[in-house]
Amino acid sequence: MANPPTFADVQTILFTITASQDDVQARYEIYGRHDAQGRYSWETEPELLASIANPYGGGQASSDIQLIPDLPYATLSDAQITAQCALVRMLSPGADGSPARMPVLSPATARRHATADELATIRDWLRTLSYPRGT
Repeated sequence: MANPPTFADVQTILFTITASQDDVQARYEIYGRHDAQGRYSWETEPELLASIANPYGGGQASSDIQLIPDLPYATLSDAQITAQCALVRMLSPGADGSPARMPVLSPATARRHATADELATIRDWLRTLSYPRGT
């Protein structure tokens, strides 16, 4: 059996689909669009695990979205992870076949949606996380 995916594998996927691997400024613009308070990043594993998305800033805490909630991913099915983890849900096509919501595609960029294999890698990485976190 192959080694389980690592954060570096997930980070590479995020860099690739957002076309931001070599452009730190592009990543910071992406991060800022997702949270005006600077709580959204995939620069490090702890930052990704703690990421909050709220493009409205801070006045509407009820709009905060924990990108990767602290869940027992090792016990969840692919469908459960997709439904309960905002990161996977936003990167996945809709159940009705609609395209993924993220990343937003633009003809001016090389952004693309995640492939089924990339989504499987992210889910498999989530399954390696300890639950509850910090244990």
